Amino acid sequence: MRTPPWAISDHPAEGGVIRLGVRGEVDLATAPDLERAVAGAVARPGAREVLVDLSAVTFLDASGIAALARSHLLAAEAGVRLRVCGARGVVRRVLAIAGLAAWLSPP
Repeated sequence: MRTPPWAISDHPAEGGVIRLGVRGEVDLATAPDLERAVAGAVARPGAREVLVDLSAVTFLDASGIAALARSHLLAAEAGVRLRVCGARGVVRRVLAIAGLAAWLSPP
């Protein structure tokens, strides 16, 4: 089986909501890219919410969890809400086990 390529797409929406679509594996090699993308979205003028869409994520390790946790703190300090949506299967279970279920949108 071939691993999908890593990518983050940025989808600005109206009303200060920015959706970051994440694809592939979030691990030690890619977690810093995720943090940078969230930091960039949070820093945008008028940003009030960042949605991190994990629907195309196939793997999430401790580095990815830590990146999401640091991103959540960064967003909160800037007065921006960070939510995770689209997580399913093992990715959703990993986030729930890590105690991050409060950040998840309903399945």
